[in-house]
Amino acid sequence: MKSRLTRLLLILTCLFFASNSYGRYRIEGKINLGEEWQPKVFMAMVEKLSDYYRASPDLIVDIAVVNEDGSFVLEGKQLPEENRFYRLYLMKEQNTDYDACLYVGGDDHNFIHLILNNHSELEIVADSSYYSPFGNYQVKGSMDNQLMRELARMVYPSFYFYQIRFPSVLKLTEERLFHDLKLFTDTCSSDMAALAAMANIDMEAYYEEDPDFFKRFGSRLEAALPRDVYTENFQRKLHYFEPPTIVKAPDWLIVVVVLQGLLICLLLLRLLQLKNAPKEIAAVESTNPAPIEKLTAKEQEILDLILAGKSNKEIASSLFIEVSTVKTHINKIYGKLDVKSRREVMSLKQLPTE
Repeated sequence: MKSRLTRLLLILTCLFFASNSYGRYRIEGKINLGEEWQPKVFMAMVEKLSDYYRASPDLIVDIAVVNEDGSFVLEGKQLPEENRFYRLYLMKEQNTDYDACLYVGGDDHNFIHLILNNHSELEIVADSSYYSPFGNYQVKGSMDNQLMRELARMVYPSFYFYQIRFPSVLKLTEERLFHDLKLFTDTCSSDMAALAAMANIDMEAYYEEDPDFFKRFGSRLEAALPRDVYTENFQRKLHYFEPPTIVKAPDWLIVVVVLQGLLICLLLLRLLQLKNAPKEIAAVESTNPAPIEKLTAKEQEILDLILAGKSNKEIASSLFIEVSTVKTHINKIYGKLDVKSRREVMSLKQLPTE
């Protein structure tokens, strides 16, 4: 009986620890709920850095009812194990999930950012002397989120910059915020809170002023959060602003490439010469006719009679000319054909006589 009871207790213990091994988050708090606000707190995940200030129903992961005294509790098991940015916010009565607005500064400030995971336990309490829902709120239970609160004190008043009338004062105020955020990022002990500060910096406006600052932070993220989606987001943005790297080839490689180019040019030139060689030979032959083609009509006639076996007298009789004239023509024929006797002339019997 005892052994069965022991086994049952062991099974129940295993089931208890197994059910709690995945963690359970709990965020409780108390806010200032005015009549213009819906009595609900929405919790939305910031899936990527570009969503940091985006209100969308697609990002909502939990909703809690706000009691009449302003208290609420968000709890569950559906959050990832790794840290992510989340935003708690309220909506006004006239808004729906699809047209929710984030109001910054003043009595309408309706949101805060937190760093959470599936094991987070936080308490958030707004100052009741303020009218805005999260007015001068305090965070308990997480050092990371206390740093996020310090960041909020720095960032949210900056949204009043755009009410400044004078451009020179606006520029100075914006630059002061940039340098304050740089200092916060460099000295912050929390990588996630430092990343939240970086998400509030206008990188397009200030990258050229201090590119090393952004590159250093990129290296920090690679070391601290190497496979994190936010690291990937930031690196992609960083690469957008970095100029393309031009790699200079070593001198020996340049020499090899030049020599290869020269060799290819020489081969192409040689192939071109070989292709045109038959045409060039034909052209030379056409400009240097055969010796037999150099004979005059009379000399050709006498040559035909010589080849027919006629004697000088017979040739003279056939052509009605003197024998001495025949001999003169024959001497010219010998010179043009480069022969010295009648026998050599007879050897030319097979030459074409065009």
